[in-house]
Amino acid sequence: MRQNVIVNGLVLAEDGKKMSKRLKNYPDPEIVINSHGADALRLYLINSPVVRGEELRFKEQGVKDVVRDVFLPWYNAYRFLVQVVRRYKNDEGKEIYGSMAHIPSDNLMDQWIQAAAAGLLQFVNKESISQKS
Repeated sequence: MRQNVIVNGLVLAEDGKKMSKRLKNYPDPEIVINSHGADALRLYLINSPVVRGEELRFKEQGVKDVVRDVFLPWYNAYRFLVQVVRRYKNDEGKEIYGSMAHIPSDNLMDQWIQAAAAGLLQFVNKESISQKS
């Protein structure tokens, strides 16, 4: 019979001591979640040494950094994508992707971006057709 053991590291207070209700040397988890979100806390813990069985000095600043360095750039990129997609719809709500590839420009960088976008669009269309079959 095979047995498995799962080991996690120890989450310590910021001062390196064991977290203690008596010492109140840790931030209230509810406040951290309400301030920064459960996903940011989860990602902070998943990327920490605690998942490798090592100690972690919990710092609320680390959760803030996850929001700043991961979630905000991701959210801004998503918002930009939604903005661009909305811009390329006509008044009736039909997509007009074809017009994106035919913007004349003498700028070499613009031409490269248009070629890359056309290649990506071709790849996505091919993949979506193969997924349907």
